[in-house]
Amino acid sequence: FVTRAVRDGDEWVINGEKWFNSAAEFATFHIVMAVTDPDAPPHQRLSMFIVPADTPGLEIVKNFTVPGFSEHEGHLRFTDVRIPADSLLGAEGLGFIVAQTRLGGGRVHHAMRTVALVRKAFDMMCERAVSRPMGKGNLGGKQMTQEKIAESWIEMEQFRLLVLRTAWRIDQEQDYRKVRHDIAAIKVAMPKVMHDIAQRAMHLHGAIGVSTDLPFTDMMTYAQIMAIADGPTEVHKITLAKEVLKGYAPADPVYPTGYRPVLREKARQLVAERLEHTIANL
Repeated sequence: FVTRAVRDGDEWVINGEKWFNSAAEFATFHIVMAVTDPDAPPHQRLSMFIVPADTPGLEIVKNFTVPGFSEHEGHLRFTDVRIPADSLLGAEGLGFIVAQTRLGGGRVHHAMRTVALVRKAFDMMCERAVSRPMGKGNLGGKQMTQEKIAESWIEMEQFRLLVLRTAWRIDQEQDYRKVRHDIAAIKVAMPKVMHDIAQRAMHLHGAIGVSTDLPFTDMMTYAQIMAIADGPTEVHKITLAKEVLKGYAPADPVYPTGYRPVLREKARQLVAERLEHTIANL
């Protein structure tokens, strides 16, 4: 983050830019994340502000469109934008925490919508398989089509159940920090499952599948958006791995706990102890 907000008496002065601000051209206000203390610990450097869209110094440099989506994304620039001191959203320095609290649930919402879209693509794929004549039967009678359907069903159900489990854990824990790795996992799985099943469905529909008369190209774009929105896939893989590794303790760096000669010797000792105990009690 390079956008800065500096306190000046009873106002904050914001300078910087924001790339891809959702629905910027239609908004009456913007939620702006800016650095307020660059020398603080990393998670305490940012603050959030509510900035009215008509504030002097705030301009939309350009609006971008995403194929298949009506919502536009804006490139915003802030030049000496002055807002009242009470425009803070939350406390000063807690912008990161505010954002993560919202994003934890937001990522689950993305996954829930993706479950529905994946199901739609899957149903269209299966309908196509039993409808399209092929030789003496239909497309669904071909083994390579059956493979696509089988793999898609497995991936869809695995993802759906992972999302349900994550939502259940959030209800149980009531603390997003304790469910970080679950949320990261569905965020990683989401774009891949969406992409793979939409691509198979598109392929089985032939030429019409790549046209805008069917939704598969939009689904493919959506999959890529889900790989970027609320944190790129790579970041969530790192989070997941770090959280998983916290549950493991180091072992001997040369002979791991699964080293068979050591396990064999431990088993011999255990059996010998049990035999001695049994003999002693005869």
